[in-house]
Amino acid sequence: MRPSTVIKRSDNQVFCVLDDEVALLNLDRAHYFGLNDTGAHIWQSLETPRSVADLCQDVLAHFEVTADICRQDVLDFLASMQEAGLIETVD
Repeated sequence: MRPSTVIKRSDNQVFCVLDDEVALLNLDRAHYFGLNDTGAHIWQSLETPRSVADLCQDVLAHFEVTADICRQDVLDFLASMQEAGLIETVD
């Protein structure tokens, strides 16, 4: 994914917010995922489609992390969510 890649939540998932955590269910695969802290923050930021660069800026503004580590962590998180079918890129 590039910084300009726009990400959105998949239509084939449901989620709920439990305190500071997010519980996700992929409806096609029946896989459950739990997110805490940063992952939950990114998920909630995806209420509307956002670019990878926007997501990184948002994480930098809310968590104490260097830009390089943030970028890699956000990319790793998005890759795992895409592999799980929970997010997709916007064409």
